[in-house]
Amino acid sequence: MFAPPNDHSPVSRRADGPSRSGEAAVAELQHEVERLRMVTEALWRILREKHGLDEQELVRQITAIDLEDGKFDGRVATQPPKPCPKCGRTLSKSRPRCLFCGEPIAQDPFQR
Repeated sequence: MFAPPNDHSPVSRRADGPSRSGEAAVAELQHEVERLRMVTEALWRILREKHGLDEQELVRQITAIDLEDGKFDGRVATQPPKPCPKCGRTLSKSRPRCLFCGEPIAQDPFQR
């Protein structure tokens, strides 16, 4: 007799697992984008209200950042890996210390 797959069957995991995890990842990214939009808007309001900046200045800065890689494509330029200030070997962007000599590395909060 055939029994429909339950949540613990391999068939159910193969069919629904990647889809569910993909949907969860998309939902998490959407939430993060919305949170970042709120933070960005709050920062812009502070700059506008406390420092008198206008929309034109904001657009100029966005354009300048966009063009740092020579392309006007709505993306921030990725930064190439930097050398360690102590040993000169290539640093890992995700490590707080050089993998080769252990030198502590200051992290750029906007590094991509």
